[in-house]
Amino acid sequence: MGKDEIDLVETDAAPSYAAPAVDKAFDIIDLVAGEIDGLTVTDIALRLGRSTSQIYRIVVSLHRLGFLRRNEQTDRYELALKLYELATRHPPLQRLIHHANPVLAALSDDTDQSCHLASITGTSLVILAQADSPMPMHYTVKLGSRFPAMETSSGVVIGAFSSPNRQQILLADFSAEEQKQFRARFDAIARDGYERRDSEVTAGVINLSKPVFDAAGQPVAAVTVLFLPQRRMRFELDAVLEKVLAAADELTRIMQNA
Repeated sequence: MGKDEIDLVETDAAPSYAAPAVDKAFDIIDLVAGEIDGLTVTDIALRLGRSTSQIYRIVVSLHRLGFLRRNEQTDRYELALKLYELATRHPPLQRLIHHANPVLAALSDDTDQSCHLASITGTSLVILAQADSPMPMHYTVKLGSRFPAMETSSGVVIGAFSSPNRQQILLADFSAEEQKQFRARFDAIARDGYERRDSEVTAGVINLSKPVFDAAGQPVAAVTVLFLPQRRMRFELDAVLEKVLAAADELTRIMQNA
C-alpha cells in the first residue's frame, strides 16, 4: 500500500487513519458536482491547489470506476450518475422515490404542470423523481440533474427547515449580504411553510415548492411545481399551489408513518 493511499497518524489519545487519495477523490467529486459544464484536469488541480500529476491519476481512476464522465470534445470531466444511482439504493430514499412517483404523476395530471421531487447532497440539489405536464408545451427538469442548491426554490425550502449547522454549510460561499437575503427567505418560508417565487433561471416560470419531512421532523426533500402560465390552462396558480402543498404533505405522512 503506497504512502499516498493511507497514513497512520499517532496521537496521545488514539491512533487515527488518514487516506489522502480518498480525501482527494471526494474533493474532486464535490468540486465537479457543482460545475454544469465540467472541468479539465488542469482546472481541477488549480481549484484544489494540487499538482496536475496528483489529480490526473485520481481523475482517471474515478472515470474508470464510473463516477466521472469525460466529454471527448472538450476534455472536461462531468459527474456521472453513478453516485445518484448508489444514493437511490438507500432504503429510506428508495421508499420516498417509490411513493413519490405516483404522487407526482397525479399532481401533474391534476395541475397541467410539470413537477419534481429533489433532495440536497452536500451543497447540490439532485432531482430524484419527476413528472411531465400533459400539456403540449411544458417546462421540466431531467431526472438525476444536479444544481447548486441555493439557486433553486427546492434547495432553499429544504435549507429553511434545516439545522443551523447545515444552513451555514449551504451559505458558506455567499457574501454577508447574500447570506442576509437568504436568511430572510428562510424566515418567510418557515412562517408560510412553502415558497412561491418567480424563477431566477427561466422568465415567466413561477416556482411552487414545499418540503417533505421524515419521522424525525427533518426536511429530506421538496416537491416543486414549475408553474408555466399559458392559454387554455385549466388551473389557476392558487389552485395549483394548494395541490403542491397537499402532495408534499402526503409524502410527509408516508415518510413519518413508514
